[in-house]
Amino acid sequence: MESIKTAVVGCGAFAKHQHFPNIMRSEKLELVAGCSRSDANRSWVEETCCPAYTTPEAADVFSDPDIDLIVLAVPHSVHFELMIQAIEAGKHVMAEKPMTMTMDESYQVCRAVKDAGVKLCVDYNRRFSPSMVHMRNEYHAHRADPSVGAGQFIDTPERPPWPEEDASMLMIRINDESSTYRPVHIDWKTGGGQIIGEACHWLDLACWMFDAEPTRVYASGSTRLNHIITLDFPGGSRACIWFSPTGTFRYPKELFELTDHNAFFRNLCFVETQVYGRGEPEITYFDLQHDELPEVGGKGHDAYVAKLEERARLHGESGGSIWPNVAPDKGHFQLLEAFADAILGNTKSPIDEYAGARATYLSLRAIDSIKTGMPLPVNDEQMSLFVG
Repeated sequence: MESIKTAVVGCGAFAKHQHFPNIMRSEKLELVAGCSRSDANRSWVEETCCPAYTTPEAADVFSDPDIDLIVLAVPHSVHFELMIQAIEAGKHVMAEKPMTMTMDESYQVCRAVKDAGVKLCVDYNRRFSPSMVHMRNEYHAHRADPSVGAGQFIDTPERPPWPEEDASMLMIRINDESSTYRPVHIDWKTGGGQIIGEACHWLDLACWMFDAEPTRVYASGSTRLNHIITLDFPGGSRACIWFSPTGTFRYPKELFELTDHNAFFRNLCFVETQVYGRGEPEITYFDLQHDELPEVGGKGHDAYVAKLEERARLHGESGGSIWPNVAPDKGHFQLLEAFADAILGNTKSPIDEYAGARATYLSLRAIDSIKTGMPLPVNDEQMSLFVG
């Protein structure tokens, strides 16, 4: 296979922002087709990306023998239906999150992938963000060999360590702006709310960061919008996801803070990481994926905030017609490339259907915890699906 012949099903805003540019950028993929029920979206694909063809019918690309990979960027409510059709047609699939809305659907996807002998990747892209990879590598290196910087205050050096001191604590804070949500995201049938639709990202990320499976889920708040989710992990480690839809896009969306063995690791919305406690502070900066305001210079978090402020000013002054693309690198392209490598090399998908099922299970567990007001155990036989 010289290149992976690719079709995108669902050509809305996200596909235009991420999937099409990333496919065009890749030397491993070739865009063959775009599929959308929208005449306007098909016209945009034809004019911007010049594929061999566009079509309003997904069946056309599923039955095309020249297509190897289907990238699904469709509403949550039709993920499962179209995913199964693509898999049964013998296509590899790159699926947007959440992979499915129910665990029964997750099982059927896992079964279909196994029976068809294809590969599936779920777009939990943050695992592949350069800044998150850096933070995780630094954390695991420190955990394997904790180093204490000079100047640490030690009051009672003779005491034995407490068991809790071997645990890690991860805080994920999401500052979101609900004025940008479409009704399709919140509708119980089509979107399921922000836990199944968005928090699944960070539930997956916490498992990846700790390289462990959680043992308990406890959540409070709203299953649609604002909520707090806590995951307990073996050995006392915990992750807390704090999601607020009442924030502002004039400030970066995501903050990650992790403590372990007297060190503090911080990721500021994918543009800057900080490590404290191992001597001198360690600050690392990362480039934006898109920057249409290069004249607002600088590096890291402060520069990103300045760009967001300038974008808001231009948007307001233009009456809403100007919205420069200023976006950190959340790993979309890197994950797509890793999946392409898995297809070309016939190796394991970087984020496979079982990881997708786990994120769906933990999302549903969090929703049930809010509904019942109770912490809920993670049942391995329900989360770690067995497909014989």
